[in-house]
Amino acid sequence: MKILILGSEGFIGSHCVSHFLSNNHDVFGVDLFEQPSKQYTYRKVSRLSFEIENIISENDVDLVINASGSGDVGLSMNHPLIDFELNCLDLIKVLDAIRKFRPKAKFIHLSSAAVYGNPNNLPVKETDELKPLSAYGWHKLISENICTEYVQVYGLGISILRPFSVYGKGLKKQIFWDVYMKLMNNNYSIELMGTGNESRDYIHINDLVNAIELVAINSPMNGSIYNVASGIETTIEKVIHIFIEKLNFNTEITFSNQVRKGDPLNWCADISKMKSIGFASDILIEEGLEDLSSWLNNFKS
Repeated sequence: MKILILGSEGFIGSHCVSHFLSNNHDVFGVDLFEQPSKQYTYRKVSRLSFEIENIISENDVDLVINASGSGDVGLSMNHPLIDFELNCLDLIKVLDAIRKFRPKAKFIHLSSAAVYGNPNNLPVKETDELKPLSAYGWHKLISENICTEYVQVYGLGISILRPFSVYGKGLKKQIFWDVYMKLMNNNYSIELMGTGNESRDYIHINDLVNAIELVAINSPMNGSIYNVASGIETTIEKVIHIFIEKLNFNTEITFSNQVRKGDPLNWCADISKMKSIGFASDILIEEGLEDLSSWLNNFKS
C-alpha cells in the first residue's frame, strides 16, 4: 500500500512513518521541516504554495493520513486565526486536491476529543453532544464537517478519528513533558494547574498507530467517526504520581486549583465502535509511562 502521511515529522506522523515502513508499505511524507528525522521518501512543503496539490496529483497513493495541523490549545486561544488556517484551511486544500486527482484514495483525518468539551455523561460516545471549550476544539469540529462535506457531496472515502490524551516517547509538549521540565528545574516540589481531580483517558502512541491501521483496513470509509482511547479514566493526580515514580523522583506535587481556559474537566471514551473493527488498547498506563520515562532518562543524559 502506498501511504502519504501529512505532518510526517510530527509526533503522531513520525510514529506512523516508522510503523508503516516496518510493515513494508511504501511511505511518502510531507512536512514543514527542511530534512526528515529518518530515512524515507520525504518532501518539505510550504503552506503558502500549491505544492501539496502537485504532490497528490503526481503520486498514485492508496491512503492519506492527516496528522498535520496544530494541537496547541493555548495557541488556538491566543491566535484563533492561525489555528483555523492550520486545522481547517489546509485540510480543505488537501481534500480538494484528492477530489480532483485521487478520488479513490482513502483518507484518515485525525480530529480530537476536544470536540466534546465537558461531556454530560461518561464514557462519551461518538454520537453524544459536541460542545467544544477552546478555539482548537471548535476548529477540529469544523474540520470534521469539512470531511463530511467531501464524503456526502463528492463521494470521497474518509474516516475521522478522535484521539483522546495521546502520549509516548518523542512528545515534547503537554503534561508529561511539562512535568519532566519542571522536575529538571526543581526536583523537590512542583506545582501544576488544576486540582488534580481532573481526569483523562490516556492512549499510548503505539495503540493509536495500530488503531489508524485498523481503520484503514476495516472501516467502511463513509465518514465514520471513531473514539480512539483506552476506555480507562485516570485522574491527573494519579497519573502524575505514577510518572514521577517511574522517573525515580520523590517530589512533592501541589495543584494551583486554577483551571486553564479551554481545558476539559473529565474525559473517558466509549471505544466500542473501535472494538467492533478489531481494536484493543494493549498498553496500560503504567507500562506506557515506563517506556516514556526510559526515553526521557536517555534524553536527559
